[in-house]
Amino acid sequence: MMNPVLRREAITTMRSWKTYGALVVFLAVSAVGACLYINLAMYQNYDMSFDPAAMVWLYVVLAAVQMGLVMLAVPAIAAGSISGERERQTLDLLLVTKMRPISIILGKWMASLLYLLLLIFATLPVFAIAFYFGNVSIGNLALLLVFVLCTACMVGAVSVFFSCIFKRTIVSIVLMYLVIGLLCFGTLVLLAFLYLGVDSSGNRPFPYLQEVLVLIPNPGVAFFSLMDMQMGTNVVNEMLRYRSNMPEGYIWMVSHLWLLHLVFDVVITIIFTALSAYVINPVREKKKG
Repeated sequence: MMNPVLRREAITTMRSWKTYGALVVFLAVSAVGACLYINLAMYQNYDMSFDPAAMVWLYVVLAAVQMGLVMLAVPAIAAGSISGERERQTLDLLLVTKMRPISIILGKWMASLLYLLLLIFATLPVFAIAFYFGNVSIGNLALLLVFVLCTACMVGAVSVFFSCIFKRTIVSIVLMYLVIGLLCFGTLVLLAFLYLGVDSSGNRPFPYLQEVLVLIPNPGVAFFSLMDMQMGTNVVNEMLRYRSNMPEGYIWMVSHLWLLHLVFDVVITIIFTALSAYVINPVREKKKG
């Protein structure tokens, strides 16, 4: 049987005209952006010819848009899942039902991702433009969708946890955006401080492993690592000052940074989902005693 919380949220969401209005706007922007990109690609050549190889970058741009959608939309949707019930004074009614706290959290967590899944899968016809020119495989797109969904699950789990802790939705949203900022930019600043200790000869006072550990939580760097693997570019390697004499284990970790980030997403999702269920459990203090 479907989770009752998920079923209720899905029915409420799908009955709102704003849901379909936002979907139409998002698809229109994606389609118009793809058409503008194709038009610009045609006018780049002096003979007004079209280079199909340029379509591979359309795939990268659309993938980046989806990642940006995850980073911006999920906190705004998920951060009010529990705090919104508390503000409407319906959380206590939800807790006295036969549902366990973990079922409530999973229902809210999945409901927050439901609309995002609709937006992501609705853009697949736009991605099909890149398929037409044969520069992107179905396997690459499937791997991209798995990466985006795992990132969305992680962001949603942390957002729901903040929603359980703080009573006001706006506080949860602001803190979640701060966490995303720390993951995306704070890790890069920390990496820059690590590089300050490298002298002109390349000697560094810290092991190579620290660089990877710092960047594993960064969804942006992991996204570019995935694009490097699929497109054959070297964005992440240049960022980490790749050299052939580096340890083999370090080289593997740098080339598979996106895979390490997926493991990080799964672990964080499980931890914060369990913590959220513990926080809203109304009898946890009695069990403690």
